[in-house]
Amino acid sequence: MELEHLLYLMYGMCIMFHLMMAWIFSRRSLPLSKRLIGALMLLVCIQYVKDVPWVSSFYSGNCFHDRLSTCFDIVTVPVYAMVLFEFCRPGSVTLRRGLLAELPFLIFSLLYIVFVNSFFFYVLIAMSIVYGTWCAVWTLHELPVYHRRLKEEYSYDEEINLHWLRGVMLLFYLILAAWVYQALFQGFLSDLIYMITSLVSWSVVCYFINRQDVVIKAVACGGDSESADVQTSEVQTFSLPSETESSVPSAVATSADVQIAQCIQKAFEEDKVYLNPKLRLSDLAARIGTNRTYMSQYFNQTCEQSFYEYVNDYRIRHSMQLLSDTDLTLEVVAEMSGFNSLSTFRRAFIQQNGRSPQQYRSEMAL
Repeated sequence: MELEHLLYLMYGMCIMFHLMMAWIFSRRSLPLSKRLIGALMLLVCIQYVKDVPWVSSFYSGNCFHDRLSTCFDIVTVPVYAMVLFEFCRPGSVTLRRGLLAELPFLIFSLLYIVFVNSFFFYVLIAMSIVYGTWCAVWTLHELPVYHRRLKEEYSYDEEINLHWLRGVMLLFYLILAAWVYQALFQGFLSDLIYMITSLVSWSVVCYFINRQDVVIKAVACGGDSESADVQTSEVQTFSLPSETESSVPSAVATSADVQIAQCIQKAFEEDKVYLNPKLRLSDLAARIGTNRTYMSQYFNQTCEQSFYEYVNDYRIRHSMQLLSDTDLTLEVVAEMSGFNSLSTFRRAFIQQNGRSPQQYRSEMAL
Protein backbone atom coordinates (compact mmCIF):
# COMPACT_ATOMS: atom_id res chain seq x y z
CA MET A 1 0.00 0.00 0.00
CA GLU A 2 2.89 2.37 0.67
CA LEU A 3 4.23 1.82 -2.84
CA GLU A 4 0.80 2.60 -4.23
CA HIS A 5 0.65 5.85 -2.27
CA LEU A 6 4.09 6.84 -3.60
CA LEU A 7 2.89 6.12 -7.11
CA TYR A 8 -0.19 8.30 -6.60
CA LEU A 9 2.08 11.09 -5.36
CA MET A 10 4.26 10.85 -8.48
CA TYR A 11 1.19 10.86 -10.72
CA GLY A 12 -0.09 13.98 -8.96
CA MET A 13 3.25 15.77 -9.36
CA CYS A 14 3.47 14.85 -13.05
CA ILE A 15 -0.11 15.92 -13.74
CA MET A 16 0.31 19.29 -12.04
CA PHE A 17 3.64 19.99 -13.78
CA HIS A 18 2.46 19.10 -17.28
CA LEU A 19 -0.82 20.95 -16.81
CA MET A 20 1.07 24.07 -15.74
CA MET A 21 3.45 23.80 -18.75
CA ALA A 22 0.48 23.28 -21.08
CA TRP A 23 -1.05 26.51 -19.79
CA ILE A 24 2.23 28.46 -20.06
CA PHE A 25 2.84 27.39 -23.66
CA SER A 26 -0.75 27.63 -24.91
CA ARG A 27 -0.98 31.38 -25.63
CA ARG A 28 -1.87 32.18 -29.24
CA SER A 29 0.78 34.89 -29.39
CA LEU A 30 3.51 32.27 -29.05
CA PRO A 31 5.19 30.74 -32.12
CA LEU A 32 4.15 27.31 -33.34
CA SER A 33 7.23 25.64 -31.83
CA LYS A 34 6.21 26.68 -28.31
CA ARG A 35 2.52 25.96 -28.89
CA LEU A 36 3.52 22.44 -29.96
CA ILE A 37 5.20 22.08 -26.59
CA GLY A 38 1.94 23.19 -24.97
CA ALA A 39 -0.02 20.60 -26.96
CA LEU A 40 2.47 17.88 -26.07
CA MET A 41 2.31 18.82 -22.39
CA LEU A 42 -1.49 18.58 -22.50
CA LEU A 43 -1.34 15.16 -24.19
CA VAL A 44 1.08 13.83 -21.58
CA CYS A 45 -1.09 15.27 -18.80
CA ILE A 46 -4.17 13.51 -20.23
CA GLN A 47 -2.22 10.25 -20.37
CA TYR A 48 -1.35 10.51 -16.69
CA VAL A 49 -4.96 11.37 -15.78
CA LYS A 50 -6.12 8.37 -17.82
CA ASP A 51 -3.91 6.02 -15.82
CA VAL A 52 -4.76 7.28 -12.32
CA PRO A 53 -8.00 5.22 -11.86
CA TRP A 54 -6.12 2.05 -12.86
CA VAL A 55 -2.99 2.42 -10.71
CA SER A 56 -3.99 -0.35 -8.33
CA SER A 57 -4.65 -2.78 -11.22
CA PHE A 58 -1.46 -2.11 -13.18
CA TYR A 59 0.39 -4.90 -11.38
CA SER A 60 -2.39 -7.48 -11.50
CA GLY A 61 -0.75 -9.32 -14.39
CA ASN A 62 -3.28 -8.15 -16.99
CA CYS A 63 -0.89 -7.83 -19.93
CA PHE A 64 -3.53 -6.61 -22.39
CA HIS A 65 -4.65 -3.78 -20.10
CA ASP A 66 -1.07 -2.55 -19.68
CA ARG A 67 -0.33 -2.72 -23.41
CA LEU A 68 -3.60 -1.02 -24.26
CA SER A 69 -2.50 1.91 -22.11
CA THR A 70 0.83 1.94 -23.95
CA CYS A 71 -0.93 2.03 -27.32
CA PHE A 72 -2.74 5.21 -26.27
CA ASP A 73 0.48 6.74 -24.94
CA ILE A 74 2.50 6.06 -28.08
CA VAL A 75 0.71 8.75 -30.10
CA THR A 76 2.95 11.33 -28.44
CA VAL A 77 6.12 9.98 -30.10
CA PRO A 78 5.62 11.85 -33.42
CA VAL A 79 4.71 15.03 -31.48
CA TYR A 80 8.16 14.95 -29.86
CA ALA A 81 9.62 14.84 -33.37
CA MET A 82 7.41 17.71 -34.55
CA VAL A 83 8.83 19.89 -31.77
CA LEU A 84 12.40 19.23 -32.95
CA PHE A 85 11.45 19.83 -36.60
CA GLU A 86 9.74 23.13 -35.86
CA PHE A 87 12.67 24.49 -33.83
CA CYS A 88 15.22 23.56 -36.49
CA ARG A 89 13.03 24.61 -39.42
CA PRO A 90 10.37 27.12 -38.35
CA GLY A 91 7.29 26.80 -40.54
CA SER A 92 8.05 23.23 -41.65
CA VAL A 93 5.43 21.54 -39.47
CA THR A 94 1.92 21.38 -40.90
CA LEU A 95 -1.24 19.55 -39.87
CA ARG A 96 -0.92 17.23 -42.87
CA ARG A 97 2.65 16.25 -42.01
CA GLY A 98 1.70 15.71 -38.39
CA LEU A 99 -1.16 13.38 -39.32
CA LEU A 100 1.05 11.42 -41.73
CA ALA A 101 3.63 10.95 -38.99
CA GLU A 102 0.94 9.70 -36.60
CA LEU A 103 -0.66 7.32 -39.10
CA PRO A 104 1.71 4.29 -38.75
CA PHE A 105 1.49 4.42 -34.97
CA LEU A 106 -2.31 4.65 -35.06
CA ILE A 107 -2.58 1.75 -37.53
CA PHE A 108 -0.45 -0.66 -35.49
CA SER A 109 -2.14 0.40 -32.26
CA LEU A 110 -5.52 -0.45 -33.78
CA LEU A 111 -4.17 -3.74 -35.15
CA TYR A 112 -3.02 -4.76 -31.68
CA ILE A 113 -6.31 -3.72 -30.07
CA VAL A 114 -8.36 -5.63 -32.67
CA PHE A 115 -6.28 -8.81 -32.96
CA VAL A 116 -4.60 -8.78 -29.50
CA ASN A 117 -1.43 -10.04 -31.16
CA SER A 118 1.87 -9.33 -29.43
CA PHE A 119 3.58 -8.98 -32.81
CA PHE A 120 1.85 -5.65 -33.47
CA PHE A 121 2.76 -4.39 -30.01
CA TYR A 122 6.44 -5.16 -30.50
CA VAL A 123 6.34 -3.52 -33.92
CA LEU A 124 5.05 -0.38 -32.20
CA ILE A 125 7.94 -0.44 -29.75
CA ALA A 126 10.45 -1.02 -32.57
CA MET A 127 8.93 1.82 -34.60
CA SER A 128 9.29 4.17 -31.63
CA ILE A 129 12.98 3.29 -31.21
CA VAL A 130 13.75 3.63 -34.93
CA TYR A 131 11.77 6.85 -35.27
CA GLY A 132 13.39 8.36 -32.19
CA THR A 133 16.87 7.41 -33.41
CA TRP A 134 16.20 8.90 -36.83
CA CYS A 135 15.00 12.15 -35.25
CA ALA A 136 18.15 12.33 -33.12
CA VAL A 137 20.41 11.84 -36.17
CA TRP A 138 18.38 14.37 -38.19
CA THR A 139 18.64 16.95 -35.42
CA LEU A 140 22.41 16.57 -35.13
CA HIS A 141 22.71 17.02 -38.90
CA GLU A 142 20.33 19.96 -39.11
CA LEU A 143 21.70 22.11 -36.27
CA PRO A 144 24.92 23.19 -38.07
CA VAL A 145 22.82 24.16 -41.10
CA TYR A 146 20.52 26.21 -38.89
CA HIS A 147 23.41 28.03 -37.22
CA ARG A 148 25.08 28.74 -40.56
CA ARG A 149 21.90 30.39 -41.82
CA LEU A 150 21.53 32.19 -38.52
CA LYS A 151 24.86 33.95 -39.10
CA GLU A 152 23.64 35.15 -42.48
CA GLU A 153 20.79 37.12 -40.89
CA TYR A 154 21.76 38.00 -37.31
CA SER A 155 24.75 39.81 -35.84
CA TYR A 156 24.19 38.04 -32.49
CA ASP A 157 23.18 34.59 -31.37
CA GLU A 158 22.20 34.95 -27.73
CA GLU A 159 18.86 33.24 -27.02
CA ILE A 160 18.33 32.36 -30.69
CA ASN A 161 21.01 29.70 -31.19
CA LEU A 162 20.02 26.08 -30.72
CA HIS A 163 23.16 24.70 -29.09
CA TRP A 164 20.99 23.65 -26.16
CA LEU A 165 18.84 21.54 -28.49
CA ARG A 166 21.50 18.81 -28.61
CA GLY A 167 21.01 18.31 -24.89
CA VAL A 168 17.23 18.48 -25.25
CA MET A 169 17.34 15.88 -28.01
CA LEU A 170 19.32 13.58 -25.72
CA LEU A 171 16.76 14.16 -22.95
CA PHE A 172 13.95 13.27 -25.38
CA TYR A 173 15.81 10.10 -26.23
CA LEU A 174 16.25 9.37 -22.51
CA ILE A 175 12.49 9.79 -21.98
CA LEU A 176 11.90 7.43 -24.92
CA ALA A 177 14.30 4.85 -23.45
CA ALA A 178 12.58 5.04 -20.04
CA TRP A 179 9.19 4.68 -21.74
CA VAL A 180 10.34 1.62 -23.73
CA TYR A 181 11.67 0.05 -20.51
CA GLN A 182 8.33 0.73 -18.82
CA ALA A 183 6.40 -0.74 -21.76
CA LEU A 184 8.45 -3.94 -21.89
CA PHE A 185 8.92 -4.48 -18.15
CA GLN A 186 5.74 -3.45 -16.39
CA GLY A 187 6.16 -2.89 -12.68
CA PHE A 188 6.38 -0.36 -9.89
CA LEU A 189 10.09 0.29 -10.45
CA SER A 190 9.78 0.85 -14.21
CA ASP A 191 6.85 3.24 -13.73
CA LEU A 192 8.75 5.18 -11.08
CA ILE A 193 11.88 5.41 -13.26
CA TYR A 194 9.86 6.66 -16.21
CA MET A 195 7.96 9.31 -14.25
CA ILE A 196 11.06 10.67 -12.49
CA THR A 197 13.04 10.70 -15.77
CA SER A 198 10.20 12.43 -17.59
CA LEU A 199 9.60 15.01 -14.86
CA VAL A 200 13.26 16.00 -14.48
CA SER A 201 13.90 16.00 -18.23
CA TRP A 202 10.86 18.11 -19.03
CA SER A 203 11.78 20.63 -16.34
CA VAL A 204 15.13 21.19 -18.09
CA VAL A 205 13.56 21.21 -21.57
CA CYS A 206 10.88 23.76 -20.68
CA TYR A 207 13.46 26.05 -19.07
CA PHE A 208 15.49 26.30 -22.28
CA ILE A 209 12.47 26.48 -24.56
CA ASN A 210 10.96 29.31 -22.53
CA ARG A 211 14.20 31.31 -22.96
CA GLN A 212 14.38 30.71 -26.71
CA ASP A 213 13.57 33.68 -28.92
CA VAL A 214 11.98 33.23 -32.32
CA VAL A 215 13.98 33.71 -35.50
CA ILE A 216 12.46 34.79 -38.78
CA LYS A 217 11.21 32.01 -41.01
CA ALA A 218 13.70 32.92 -43.76
CA VAL A 219 16.63 31.77 -41.61
CA ALA A 220 15.48 28.18 -41.45
CA CYS A 221 13.98 28.03 -44.93
CA GLY A 222 16.87 29.74 -46.67
CA GLY A 223 14.75 32.35 -48.44
CA ASP A 224 13.31 35.82 -48.00
CA SER A 225 10.56 36.21 -45.49
CA GLU A 226 7.48 37.87 -46.85
CA SER A 227 7.52 40.56 -44.21
CA ALA A 228 11.14 41.44 -44.90
CA ASP A 229 10.47 41.81 -48.64
CA VAL A 230 7.49 44.03 -48.01
CA GLN A 231 9.46 46.19 -45.64
CA THR A 232 12.47 46.67 -47.93
CA SER A 233 10.41 47.21 -51.08
CA GLU A 234 8.93 50.36 -49.56
CA VAL A 235 12.31 52.03 -49.00
CA GLN A 236 14.30 51.22 -52.15
CA THR A 237 16.63 54.05 -53.05
CA PHE A 238 18.38 52.57 -56.07
CA SER A 239 17.89 49.67 -58.45
CA LEU A 240 19.84 46.48 -57.88
CA PRO A 241 19.77 43.24 -59.87
CA SER A 242 16.89 41.03 -58.85
CA GLU A 243 17.65 37.52 -57.61
CA THR A 244 15.22 36.24 -60.28
CA GLU A 245 17.09 37.83 -63.19
CA SER A 246 19.13 35.12 -64.84
CA SER A 247 21.10 37.16 -67.36
CA VAL A 248 22.53 40.46 -66.08
CA PRO A 249 25.50 42.16 -67.79
CA SER A 250 28.62 41.92 -65.64
CA ALA A 251 29.17 45.68 -65.84
CA VAL A 252 25.74 46.31 -64.28
CA ALA A 253 26.39 43.75 -61.57
CA THR A 254 29.76 45.34 -60.85
CA SER A 255 28.21 48.78 -60.69
CA ALA A 256 25.57 47.53 -58.27
CA ASP A 257 28.25 45.93 -56.12
CA VAL A 258 30.12 49.22 -55.98
CA GLN A 259 26.95 51.05 -55.00
CA ILE A 260 26.04 48.61 -52.28
CA ALA A 261 29.64 48.53 -51.00
CA GLN A 262 29.61 52.32 -50.66
CA CYS A 263 26.29 52.25 -48.81
CA ILE A 264 27.49 49.52 -46.46
CA GLN A 265 30.75 51.37 -45.80
CA LYS A 266 28.83 54.54 -44.95
CA ALA A 267 26.47 52.63 -42.67
CA PHE A 268 29.36 51.04 -40.78
CA GLU A 269 32.07 53.71 -40.88
CA GLU A 270 29.93 56.84 -40.42
CA ASP A 271 26.66 55.66 -38.89
CA LYS A 272 28.26 52.82 -36.86
CA VAL A 273 25.26 50.53 -37.25
CA TYR A 274 27.29 47.69 -35.74
CA LEU A 275 26.86 49.28 -32.30
CA ASN A 276 23.24 48.12 -32.38
CA PRO A 277 23.42 44.80 -30.44
CA LYS A 278 20.27 43.51 -32.18
CA LEU A 279 21.29 44.41 -35.74
CA ARG A 280 19.85 42.10 -38.41
CA LEU A 281 20.60 41.74 -42.09
CA SER A 282 17.04 42.70 -42.96
CA ASP A 283 17.47 45.91 -40.91
CA LEU A 284 20.58 46.81 -42.90
CA ALA A 285 18.88 45.91 -46.19
CA ALA A 286 15.94 48.18 -45.34
CA ARG A 287 18.36 50.99 -44.45
CA ILE A 288 20.20 50.68 -47.76
CA GLY A 289 17.16 49.96 -49.89
CA THR A 290 17.50 46.40 -51.16
CA ASN A 291 16.40 42.90 -50.17
CA ARG A 292 18.08 40.61 -47.66
CA THR A 293 18.80 37.86 -50.20
CA TYR A 294 20.97 40.16 -52.31
CA MET A 295 22.68 41.46 -49.20
CA SER A 296 23.41 37.92 -48.01
CA GLN A 297 24.89 37.03 -51.39
CA TYR A 298 27.05 40.17 -51.26
CA PHE A 299 28.53 39.32 -47.85
CA ASN A 300 29.06 35.64 -48.64
CA GLN A 301 30.43 36.01 -52.19
CA THR A 302 32.03 39.44 -52.38
CA CYS A 303 33.18 39.84 -48.77
CA GLU A 304 33.65 36.08 -48.26
CA GLN A 305 32.19 36.48 -44.78
CA SER A 306 28.83 35.90 -43.20
CA PHE A 307 26.89 38.94 -42.00
CA TYR A 308 27.60 37.82 -38.42
CA GLU A 309 31.37 37.74 -39.04
CA TYR A 310 31.39 41.06 -40.90
CA VAL A 311 29.54 42.94 -38.14
CA ASN A 312 31.58 41.40 -35.34
CA ASP A 313 34.83 42.34 -37.06
CA TYR A 314 33.78 45.98 -36.69
CA ARG A 315 32.71 45.42 -33.10
CA ILE A 316 36.06 43.85 -32.21
CA ARG A 317 38.00 46.70 -33.80
CA HIS A 318 35.86 49.19 -31.89
CA SER A 319 36.49 47.32 -28.64
CA MET A 320 40.24 47.23 -29.29
CA GLN A 321 40.22 51.02 -29.54
CA LEU A 322 38.34 51.31 -26.26
CA LEU A 323 40.63 48.84 -24.53
CA SER A 324 43.76 50.75 -25.53
CA ASP A 325 42.42 54.31 -25.01
CA THR A 326 40.24 53.97 -21.90
CA ASP A 327 40.12 52.30 -18.49
CA LEU A 328 36.54 51.16 -18.90
CA THR A 329 35.62 47.75 -17.49
CA LEU A 330 35.27 44.83 -19.88
CA GLU A 331 31.50 44.78 -19.30
CA VAL A 332 31.22 48.42 -20.39
CA VAL A 333 33.56 47.88 -23.36
CA ALA A 334 31.48 44.93 -24.50
CA GLU A 335 28.24 46.91 -24.22
CA MET A 336 29.67 49.99 -25.96
CA SER A 337 30.99 47.81 -28.80
CA GLY A 338 27.60 46.30 -29.61
CA PHE A 339 27.89 42.94 -27.85
CA ASN A 340 24.96 41.54 -25.91
CA SER A 341 27.06 39.92 -23.20
CA LEU A 342 30.58 39.81 -21.81
CA SER A 343 30.92 36.10 -22.58
CA THR A 344 30.10 36.65 -26.25
CA PHE A 345 32.57 39.53 -26.40
CA ARG A 346 35.36 37.45 -24.87
CA ARG A 347 34.69 34.53 -27.17
CA ALA A 348 34.66 36.70 -30.31
CA PHE A 349 37.75 38.64 -29.23
CA ILE A 350 39.81 35.51 -28.57
CA GLN A 351 38.67 33.94 -31.83
CA GLN A 352 39.80 36.98 -33.85
CA ASN A 353 42.95 37.97 -31.95
CA GLY A 354 44.13 34.75 -30.36
CA ARG A 355 44.23 36.40 -26.93
CA SER A 356 41.76 37.63 -24.35
CA PRO A 357 40.70 41.30 -23.97
CA GLN A 358 42.61 41.46 -20.66
CA GLN A 359 45.80 40.22 -22.34
CA TYR A 360 45.40 42.72 -25.18
CA ARG A 361 44.91 45.63 -22.76
CA SER A 362 47.99 44.57 -20.78
CA GLU A 363 50.09 44.44 -23.94
CA MET A 364 48.90 47.88 -25.01
CA ALA A 365 49.82 49.29 -21.60
CA LEU A 366 53.50 48.25 -21.95
